[in-house]
Formats: sequence, structure tokens, C-alpha cells
Amino acid sequence: MSSEPVIPPRPDGLHPGPLEPGGAAAATWGWVESAGIYLLAFLAAGLATVPVFASMGEESELASLVATVVAALTIIGVLLLWLSKAHRGWQGLVRMPVRGRWLSDARAGALFGVGLYPVAVVVVGGILLVLLKALTGDSVKAPEQVPQDLSPVGLTVTIVYAVAIAPFGEELFFRGVLFRAIRDRFGFTVGAVGSAVAFGLIHYIPGPAIDAALLMLVMTFVGAAFAFIYERRGAFAAPLAAHVTFNVIGLALILAFR
Repeated sequence: MSSEPVIPPRPDGLHPGPLEPGGAAAATWGWVESAGIYLLAFLAAGLATVPVFASMGEESELASLVATVVAALTIIGVLLLWLSKAHRGWQGLVRMPVRGRWLSDARAGALFGVGLYPVAVVVVGGILLVLLKALTGDSVKAPEQVPQDLSPVGLTVTIVYAVAIAPFGEELFFRGVLFRAIRDRFGFTVGAVGSAVAFGLIHYIPGPAIDAALLMLVMTFVGAAFAFIYERRGAFAAPLAAHVTFNVIGLALILAFR
């Protein structure tokens, strides 16, 4: 008889779903442990950026970009170290890409990302903009996410970060780790909302509070959408491809209209 824990029936009535065909094992980590590890990784990332600013200068725009990359890679490294040491077999639980299926999952995720972008930015963003402006009486605009007048090196670093590093790191934690930790215990809806709110919060950009709120609310919706495609496809490749596609479209539009 298998000793692997079985995911209990979900309160939303969708059990069993694509993530647990035949009753697969639930995530062996809890959301409290996940949050604690992420906080530890965040602190380690801050320490890792100190040499970058010390050598390149705190006022350097390139230093800020490089520091962002270093911080993201540090967080990924801490997460992978924790999973490999404390949760053997995590690749199967997270549903990392497997031969013979990853391409179809990635294709589905990419198509989902293409459709998600206009819905999130134009429809949801537009509605939120009107509501926030009506509630506050202030003008509202999304914070600038890509610095102006980037050098060729800075632009390269930005593209690599937005298209490769950020999607992998964010999907690994917010969908692969946090969403699974909550969803496997409390159901899809709670998992999607909880992980999406956390995903929205980490997209805070300093500036006017109302502008920051607009971006974070839109990204909360996007995070829930990524959880949905992960749930439907039952594979990490799907939300990862959706995230990459979403970022590629956004970055291309930002650079094209400058």
C-alpha cells in the first residue's frame, strides 16, 4: 500500500483534477514553510546585491538592473536548494516538464498568455483605472516598469531578466510552491487567490500609492490566471510559457511605443 499522502477532496468540487490524476501526492511543504523560505531567500538576495552596488555605484541605472538579476538568481538558488534538500521528489510534485508532453503544455500556455495580455491590461486594467480614479479623484497611471533611455547593455539585461529569469523564478515559487502548498490543502480557489495576492504584492513599485495599487491589482488578476492554466494543464511548463509570453508582449509594446 502506498505511503504517499493523497490529496483530500477539494471544497470546490473539482477533485480529481489534472494535477492529481489517480490521486497523486500532495505538496510536502506547507504555506508557512514556503513563506518563511521565501523571506529567507529575499534577505539572502539583498545581501547578494551589496557587492554589485559597491562595485558599480548606487546611482548607476545599470547597477540597479544587474542587482535585480542577481537578487532573482539568488532567490531561485535558495528555493532550489531548499526543495532538493528538504523535499526530495519535488520535481514530480511541481510537475516540471517531462519528455513527450512539455511542448504541448508550453504551446497551450503561450496561447493562453497571448489571450491573457489584452484581457488583463486593457479590460481589467481599464476597469480598475476608472474605479480608482472615481474613488480617489486623482489621475492614475501604471508605474514605469522599464527605465527610459536604456543603454544596449542595460536593454540586454532587461530582456534576459523579463523573458527568462523573472518568469522562471516567479512561477517556481508562486505557482509551483505557494499555490500547490495552499491548493493541495484548501482547494483551487483558495490556492489561486492566496498565491495571486502574494504575486501582486511583489510587483509593488515605489511611487504614488494609487499607481502602485493599479499595477498590483492587475498582477493579482494575472497571478490567478497563471494558477488557472497550471491547474488545467497540470504541468509547470504551461504557466511558465504563459508568463514568458505575457512578458514578451508587454516588453515589446513598451519599447515599441517609446
